Amino acid sequence: MGLRVLLSTYWAFPHIGGVWTYVKIMRSRLEEMGHQVDIMAQHPELDRFYVMNGSWSIDKKSLLKQAEKAVAHEYELRRVKLTPWMLWRETEKRAFERACRLMDLKQYDLIHTQDIISTYAMRKVKPEAVPLVATIHGCLAAEWVANREIQARSRLEQDYLELEEFFGAMSPDRLILPSRWLGGRLSAFGIAHPHTHFIPYGLDQQKFGSLLLQDAKESLAPREREKTIIACPARLVAIKGQATLLEAMSRLVQKRRDVLCWLIGDGVMRDDLERQVERLGLRDHVMLLGKRSDVPKLLAASDIVVLPSLQDNLPFSIMEAQSLGKPVVASRVGGIVEMIDEGRNGLLAVPGDAADLYEKLLWLTVDKALRERQAKEARLHALTFWNDRMMLDQTCQVYEEALEGRKAPAQRIGFADRLVQRQRRLARTSEAPAMPPFATLQGTIKESATGSGMAGANVHLLDLSGVVLRSGTSNDEGVFRFDNPQYGNYELSFGTAARGLHTRKIAVTAGTPMMIDITL
Repeated sequence: MGLRVLLSTYWAFPHIGGVWTYVKIMRSRLEEMGHQVDIMAQHPELDRFYVMNGSWSIDKKSLLKQAEKAVAHEYELRRVKLTPWMLWRETEKRAFERACRLMDLKQYDLIHTQDIISTYAMRKVKPEAVPLVATIHGCLAAEWVANREIQARSRLEQDYLELEEFFGAMSPDRLILPSRWLGGRLSAFGIAHPHTHFIPYGLDQQKFGSLLLQDAKESLAPREREKTIIACPARLVAIKGQATLLEAMSRLVQKRRDVLCWLIGDGVMRDDLERQVERLGLRDHVMLLGKRSDVPKLLAASDIVVLPSLQDNLPFSIMEAQSLGKPVVASRVGGIVEMIDEGRNGLLAVPGDAADLYEKLLWLTVDKALRERQAKEARLHALTFWNDRMMLDQTCQVYEEALEGRKAPAQRIGFADRLVQRQRRLARTSEAPAMPPFATLQGTIKESATGSGMAGANVHLLDLSGVVLRSGTSNDEGVFRFDNPQYGNYELSFGTAARGLHTRKIAVTAGTPMMIDITL
């Protein structure tokens, strides 16, 4: 008899990225085995939580009001002075928890979460009899360090991030990690789950094998067919390292005029990267293709795949490239070093080092025989290691253990009380927390055709880990306003149901009101 499984995540689905790829594969394969699968996530418009089959949905607005009041009261009783960023982030997490409480979780045999936020929330609200399995796809606290955003956070806020990681990863009955590196990274935060399983991702190798039989370059324009194509499939965010890649490309085109780089994906760094392309004179050698649904076909048409991440876990983009028999140049970071056998099926570069990345790319563009040898080895590596059926079999074994085994013990001290301890410790040192500087963020959303203000547009302020901090709508003049964002970098998401959401990176740096004009 099949199981009723809930795959749950805080992140917005559907979405371009590795977590969505993993969830799609899991749902498809589990359903093939006769299990019933629901996906509970945040809606792409960021205004509600929902089950993707349309059976359940709840608006966030009322949840957020209730959650903010409850969070403020709870921490006031504990005498913890939350910064605006902490209050907003905690409110968002508590709203997700309240949404989970309103679901009928008793109908599921097992819940499988995909991030630390949904895992901690589900642990608090699920029925005791329903086991909780979590796959953690990365380390958010470590990403704050890698992209240097941690510099904008106070010592208490940094402790908050560490505690968030700890409680999220320690909450499930069984913990799945895709790479050994991630296990080591989590251990730095004191995370040593007694039931940890290392299960690498997998792909449908038969499907990728069929793509190999096609001449992917036939569909390209004649001028592109003559180029050596370097594809970089990744979200346009700082941690993916495209800025370093463009610096490397500016050196490469001095040696090789026949190279073309595709940046495949979208994100808050798009405007910055477009300006960098212009500044470096790379317009004829770099194309920003935006969000695409045909990424495997684009990779099949490329000659080299590059991923210059500053930090990464076990990127699906490298698996896809290897499954298509493409040599990969990637940063020597995270779980990537577990994917690439240096010199055999790809090359590793120093993260953030444009000169080193340039040398590796030059080597492969010049030496076609080396590319062909590495391409062959890459495909063999994928057939051996990146198999989705093997991933599913191992995951189902974890499900069986969770259904039959003991539940994870409750933490003796809760998240809020642990944060109290951290605050008291800081108060005894010179690092006593102070309220950080903040500003006012105001903007106008205008119609591109008329230039007039657009009323009723949705606007969301996210931190660079992807957590929604504030949400609102533009007034009759198209004006929106967020009070008290702390100094630092953020993502502004804006749009309408008809036009979809767009994103922009913004830097809050001034105490005076910041003014932003946006045209849709």
